[in-house]
Amino acid sequence: MKRLLLLIAIPALLLLPMGCVDEEQITQDVLDNVSQHATGDYTIKVGGTAGLDFTGEYKVFFYTFDPDTYSWDYVSDPYSVEGEVPAEYTFEGMVARGLFQKLTGDETLLRVEIWKDGVLQDSASTTDPWGAVMVAGGP
Repeated sequence: MKRLLLLIAIPALLLLPMGCVDEEQITQDVLDNVSQHATGDYTIKVGGTAGLDFTGEYKVFFYTFDPDTYSWDYVSDPYSVEGEVPAEYTFEGMVARGLFQKLTGDETLLRVEIWKDGVLQDSASTTDPWGAVMVAGGP
């Protein structure tokens, strides 16, 4: 009888701490850690023929976790820009993409690069009249 009680007591003592773990907090801590490592400093560099007029839009995406539904949601912030080559735009985000277009009908060069934490993520260029390029970067 004493052995039976001992065999029941040992597993119960081993499993007791597991019931005290805050699963939601652990999940949130892991997701916060993932989010922190996925977020970075971005720079979009618009280059090519000096003085070239362009227009563009870039979007910055942030992902958030909803613990009530256990789902990921994302928020995007769009930014519209107009300028002249060269130009740079810096921001923080998880994912980013940009679309830029020449405002001239000639064959000048428009080149766009997207960098994250000092690493080139994507680049594109065009010499087409009124040409457009798209770049994207992420985790």
